Amino acid sequence: MGYTTRSQPKALEAEILSDDELADLTGYKQRAHQRKWLIDRNWVFIKSRGGRPLVGRMYARMKLGMSNPVLIEQSPPPTRPVWTPDFSRVN
Repeated sequence: MGYTTRSQPKALEAEILSDDELADLTGYKQRAHQRKWLIDRNWVFIKSRGGRPLVGRMYARMKLGMSNPVLIEQSPPPTRPVWTPDFSRVN
């Protein structure tokens, strides 16, 4: 990952799919076949200098229809409805 600093690679690597995860997703180990698979299915990715497709972990979860329970638990439930309809004037 050419643009990362020495203190960030582990954190950044956790945000993208690993080589094994990408091979499991696409069914291919060769990078050219992985890129073709992703392009054919309209996946968004960035190509590294070495040609490796970099797919974001959250993006992959979204494309696969998964939800992130950590993000769901972090958002507090609304305390009251934001808008309530006024039915007093309906005949």
